[in-house]
Amino acid sequence: MGKYAQWTTHKGKRILFLNAKGLREAEYLIAQEELKQELLRARDGTLVLVDATDTEMTTNTTNKGKEVAAATKAHGIPDKPTAVVGLTGLQRAVAQLFGRGAHFSNTIEEAKEWLVKQDDKPR
Repeated sequence: MGKYAQWTTHKGKRILFLNAKGLREAEYLIAQEELKQELLRARDGTLVLVDATDTEMTTNTTNKGKEVAAATKAHGIPDKPTAVVGLTGLQRAVAQLFGRGAHFSNTIEEAKEWLVKQDDKPR
């Protein structure tokens, strides 16, 4: 596991948590790369929770997010629910344009609950 991407469990569900809280651009790019590598290692898709509170969002970080999504798609990794905490209105709008259907939550606990409920839904 990396410095920013960590595995956690909530109600028996394994969740990949990206702790990007307060990161500036350079660190956030490293964190996103850690997320990508963990997702590629998981291979079968995983629940993802990102804390982006006070994270510096730039064109480079947006492009890196698109790269992460493209890499998982290119490797045939199925989409699983993703929850994001800490984005402002404008940041949410940008994330919705480029994200793979992320859900925006107000707290980490709320996000974990949403992820578990989504994963329990029949597909």
